[in-house]
Amino acid sequence: MDFLPVELLRVIFECCDAASTRALRLASARLADVGYDYLLGPHFTAVEWKDDIKRLHNIAGHDRLRASIKTITFNFSKVDEYNARHASFFQHWLQEPEERSIALQDAWIKYYELEKQSRSLPPFHARATAVEESIKRLSGLRGLEITYTQCPYDIEMLKDVFLVRNCRKRDRGQACKNMNAIVSAIRHARLSSLSIDQLPLEIFRLADDRRHWFDCARSFASLSRLDLVLDPPANLLPTARFRAVNGLGHVLQFSHSLTHLSLGFHTYHAPAEKFMISFRELFGDFIYEKLTDLRLEGIRCSEDDLRAFLVRHGATLERLRLGGRGLAKPYELSIGGVHLHEGSFRSLLTSLRGKLPKLQRFHMEGDMEAGEIGTSSRELLRFHPVTDDNWVDIVSQRRRPPRKTIDCLALERFLLQGGKYPRLDATEPDE
Repeated sequence: MDFLPVELLRVIFECCDAASTRALRLASARLADVGYDYLLGPHFTAVEWKDDIKRLHNIAGHDRLRASIKTITFNFSKVDEYNARHASFFQHWLQEPEERSIALQDAWIKYYELEKQSRSLPPFHARATAVEESIKRLSGLRGLEITYTQCPYDIEMLKDVFLVRNCRKRDRGQACKNMNAIVSAIRHARLSSLSIDQLPLEIFRLADDRRHWFDCARSFASLSRLDLVLDPPANLLPTARFRAVNGLGHVLQFSHSLTHLSLGFHTYHAPAEKFMISFRELFGDFIYEKLTDLRLEGIRCSEDDLRAFLVRHGATLERLRLGGRGLAKPYELSIGGVHLHEGSFRSLLTSLRGKLPKLQRFHMEGDMEAGEIGTSSRELLRFHPVTDDNWVDIVSQRRRPPRKTIDCLALERFLLQGGKYPRLDATEPDE
């Protein structure tokens, strides 16, 4: 094989899994050299029960391997053991008792072993220097994700319970420290994509944290895609709320090159509650001149305010999503909708006709409400999704859509093609 052209050797390595790649590199010096580029995949995931920070630091210090890493996920998710034990029991209720008992016992024993490993390691924020040095050296790094909602364990039972919101837990103070450590590090990178799921909103209220984010967020200018899910605290007084939203707005405006923006609010202390925002307060007159994709979830605003924000981006906006799954459990309907405390969706969509000339797709999901309670003009609508977040059509396993929900296809046709405003009727309950 030493006499084969390099191009053919690369084709061979591309067909190998990780174990085969390592074995093939042992065959000769030439294969070892060509195989360097295939030792690591382009995505690196760091979890707290392994010393992934040390591993990342070692990779970043290697002259040839450092260029392999293109994206990183920092997974800080933790299990709420009490709720997870109950959920896992009922998720396996139909199994034979003995079989269920063995499966649950094996899963929890493995979990305790991994947690024991994590307790032997220093906390993430205490290793901020190593993280910063690593990211500074990763010249090929273009995407970064921070999550508190994905299962960090290779345990099938826990992957199921992680879909239930109350089976996950998080220390808000620890989360703020972790976020600050990462945002310090990414100022040395030219990221094109940043995703943060469950970002504590109060991080933009506290003076030191706020100043720290303002200093580091200047590096957000290179971003083309930003996906933020904010988690507002339970007790946020009006002054503190204004300061936090104002700080968030400053950070968002540093990301002036965005083509894709996803902004959601998940209120874990009240999952169905929507967070009140003003786009005027958040953005002022700021415009994303390249914005093509916009997604808004879990917010409460006025019709005029939302319309003004959308129309300002009408020259470039191609795809618009209102609402999402929110914090719905696997068996629940989507609850990440948008509420209008003034105005109506009918008036909003009618007024947007012709003002979004580049728009190609429109999607609504979740609970949509508009108007005052008790009035005849109040709108109460529930939309089930027809595409995923990447605009791929959803193939439902059900014979009928979920009960008491509608799809947004008629509204999409109305907004894009015109015609009469559609009648919105919920589907009949399943028999």
